[in-house]
Amino acid sequence: MELDLGEIRKNIDAIDDQLLELFKQRMGLTRKVAEYKAAHNMVVFQSEREKAIIRSVRDRSPEELKSSAEFLFTNIMDISKCGQNNAITPAVSIPHGTQIKHTPDVAVQGIEGAYGHAAAQKLFPDGRMNFRASFAEVFEAVENGSADYGVIPVENSTAGEVSVNMELLEKHHVFVNRTVTVPCTHVLAAKHGVKEQDIRILFGHEQAIRQCSEYASSRPELTIIPYANNAMAAQMVAENRSSELGCICSRECAEMHGLDIVNPAIAADPNNATRFFCISKETEVYDGADTIAVSVSLPHISGSLYRMLTKFAVNELDLTKIQSKPLPLEFRTEEDEFMFYLEFSGNVGQPVVLRLLNNFQTEYSYFRFHGNFLAVN
Repeated sequence: MELDLGEIRKNIDAIDDQLLELFKQRMGLTRKVAEYKAAHNMVVFQSEREKAIIRSVRDRSPEELKSSAEFLFTNIMDISKCGQNNAITPAVSIPHGTQIKHTPDVAVQGIEGAYGHAAAQKLFPDGRMNFRASFAEVFEAVENGSADYGVIPVENSTAGEVSVNMELLEKHHVFVNRTVTVPCTHVLAAKHGVKEQDIRILFGHEQAIRQCSEYASSRPELTIIPYANNAMAAQMVAENRSSELGCICSRECAEMHGLDIVNPAIAADPNNATRFFCISKETEVYDGADTIAVSVSLPHISGSLYRMLTKFAVNELDLTKIQSKPLPLEFRTEEDEFMFYLEFSGNVGQPVVLRLLNNFQTEYSYFRFHGNFLAVN
């Protein structure tokens, strides 16, 4: 006699009830395992035992269910490990509630009038601005202590990541403590009296050029030349006698250098904005910090990313950003060539966050804690 759908579902519900009871029993035993490992100074992750369990599960499963059974038991073991880690991993304290320094020295790439300068002024209205020729010099100034803080662009809403700075973040011993987002309403500026159609050479930072790509495409006669910084490009145009030069910059920057605004909006996105990191030599975690950034490498095996993401789900932590990147050259091996940059909601004052960070540090061959920060409006 063929069962109807209601009867089939009733049978499934009964099996699910049994599974839940068995799961509760298993997690109870997992806690006892955690206590034993803690008492005998054993690490949570026992790779050989896990491999043996998975081999046994596959051997005892029908062919069509081997992969599904492996996936199921891998998840169960990952959940168990999260429980064990939470039970026995010490929550090592990271200082938080730090006070921002008064009238600090702030390293910024470029010159007065740059978007980085605007971001630094938002973060440090009373800061002493220390302008540097390159982003690398900003990182070096913070790392060697010649500047208290550095302000660097890391992501634009149109052009995406500022990859050079994310690479420098991995290479230098600095930490992110705050972020600020600055609107980037690019204008086309030129010397007084120059008309838009007279401009033949356009200067701007490479990121700004990408953000104005639609305008550049509409002017095929333009020669476009990348410049170290938009404000520096504006200064150069202002000091040059040629009437064929134009630059991409902000309205405030154009006015600062006495340039005419010949086109008030050339960015592809009218809501174009850039996110900046504030970096410091030591970890500084201010009241209200709600985002954590880390980088980790994962082994080149099937499901390793999923297993890492399980840690966030089990601990009820919201992962807000994930991006794959090549590992810095000095950390690459045959097994590890890539890493993931992660941002997630949390504060180092939460034990669950500290245990997760400690778990990352012990389980993955490459781990960097980049900071616990808050966004400044």
